[in-house]
Amino acid sequence: MKILVIGGANGIGLKAVKWLKKNNKVSVVDRDSNALDQLKGVEKHVLDITNRQKVFEQLEDFETDIVVNCAGVQKQGSVEDMRIEDFEEHIYHNYIGTINVVHACLPELRKSKGKIVNVSSIAGRIGLPFLSGYCASKYAVEGFTDSLRRELKDVDVVLVEPGRVKTGFNENGRSNLTKYDNSKYLDLYEEKLNEDVKGLSPEKAGKQLAKIILYGKKPRYTITSEAKFLSKAEKFLPSRVIDYIFRKYRR
Repeated sequence: MKILVIGGANGIGLKAVKWLKKNNKVSVVDRDSNALDQLKGVEKHVLDITNRQKVFEQLEDFETDIVVNCAGVQKQGSVEDMRIEDFEEHIYHNYIGTINVVHACLPELRKSKGKIVNVSSIAGRIGLPFLSGYCASKYAVEGFTDSLRRELKDVDVVLVEPGRVKTGFNENGRSNLTKYDNSKYLDLYEEKLNEDVKGLSPEKAGKQLAKIILYGKKPRYTITSEAKFLSKAEKFLPSRVIDYIFRKYRR
């Protein structure tokens, strides 16, 4: 099986690659050249997926059976504090980058009757305080993926919604809070910066993702018990109840 993993040099993608490369030909695309250098046993490509021209130059004729879109950025902060450039970065990297890859790879995927696996987040299902930019971009990925799946006959499309995984991704996103010295939410930022970030072990999450990539047939999967709980809460609890749960973050 030929598998192309976008954003596979870091985070949950990296842990999935560890399992995938055992019995498959895996190619990894990432903009982090230093992280790519550490990878062994895979084909490697340095690429910024927000650059549409470069994406087509490198991926348009790339032979593959499965494309996994798990590149992502996260910057935490209130709507009031975050700059418009922060919102744009989320949209271009998490959402537009996914579209660029899909556009470039679809012709080859049709030939192989392959699969697209888009890694979203439980934050694409339920809005969370201080994650408005990230949530908005992941909500976009979810809508895009559902539409794409309903359009395509000859290519499978699978959506994956992880909760928190201890890869350092959430810690990096949280570090953005240190920029806002004069925020109305400063006390809450300090609490978040001092708390332990919980999450599933990267190895377990990566193994689950690898299984979904290889064998997943359902339209949507969640990874972590937290994600499963939040997806059920969003479905069954009234919005005002969910609002109340998070109201401590309001000012």
